[in-house]
Amino acid sequence: MDQQELLYWLAWNRVPGVGPARFFKLLEDFGSMEDAWNAPLDTLERLLGPKAFRHWKHIASHPRQVESEYLKVEAGGYRIYCYTDADYPALLKKIPDPPPVLYCRGRFEYGDEAAVAIVGTRNPSPMGGFHARELARELSAQGLTLVSGMARGIDSEAHRGALEAGGRTIAVLGSGVDVCYPQENEALMEQIAASGAVISEFPLGTQPIPKNFPARNRIISGLSLGVVVVEATDDSGSLITAGFALEQGREVFAVPGSIQNEVSRGPHKLIRQGAKLVECARDILEELAIPYLAVEEVSAARMDGLNPAELQVYQCLSREPSHIDQVTRTSGLGVAQVNAILIQLEMKGLVKSFPGQLYMKLR
Repeated sequence: MDQQELLYWLAWNRVPGVGPARFFKLLEDFGSMEDAWNAPLDTLERLLGPKAFRHWKHIASHPRQVESEYLKVEAGGYRIYCYTDADYPALLKKIPDPPPVLYCRGRFEYGDEAAVAIVGTRNPSPMGGFHARELARELSAQGLTLVSGMARGIDSEAHRGALEAGGRTIAVLGSGVDVCYPQENEALMEQIAASGAVISEFPLGTQPIPKNFPARNRIISGLSLGVVVVEATDDSGSLITAGFALEQGREVFAVPGSIQNEVSRGPHKLIRQGAKLVECARDILEELAIPYLAVEEVSAARMDGLNPAELQVYQCLSREPSHIDQVTRTSGLGVAQVNAILIQLEMKGLVKSFPGQLYMKLR
């Protein structure tokens, strides 16, 4: 696509009321977005309707806004993917309402077609955050790209898990790619852009207003073979993402939790509706018919290096968090000794600690 036509794609993308369906209808009717922009006014008013036509007239009277945005794209080193481009994500092209334009920090790669999304509550329990991070690590270790929305909580933990595994991750924003939301994720956003992609269909400078996020969610599912929900209330936006996944013919997965935890209601609701129950990455890979590559998570060398007291404490732990008092009683050792050993085991990557002096054995 030449630069002139690209500018018209960007201009139309800025017109409120011109969503994907109307955008592509204009492209079909006129053959190019430049010709659509320069169509007779009465024709445009008829095709757009009064409200969208008023927005179009306002933008048409301020052409420098689009030129300025293009200069910002170039200055910021951002990429623009248009629907007709060969490197536009193939999975996303298949959804009913693909975004005509994607702004991107970083880049898409061919392997991103093997992607799984992990989403969930912004206020997870310690275990929920841990599960999201571990699942993302496991999936990344299997070569999958991890997609999420860079929100607080589960989304952020999923991105971090993928980064820790050295994998690729894609963040889909409900704002422009030059607007970090939440602000505390600025460093995370930079890491994602450096090793994957931060994308948005919204023009530069767009603020993260509530109505943007359902639209953002359809892209999260649209980029993915399946969506995993880890902790969500039964009216959460994560369930909206799962709903889009079903509409798009993608798989839906859910991680179960405690029946006493409010944020378990969303995943449990999905499981009752037929979502695949997930305990580990292998459950997801099997459903997607992707071969599982055996990965030894705790090396024999690390286990062999434990002294008798460390091994004794390690064997008192399970895959459910245990309080230090329980570990002390079971091991028969003193509380100070157990505390010191648990710290050592965590440093060796064999144990995970949680708030409230809770400890869990890692696989």
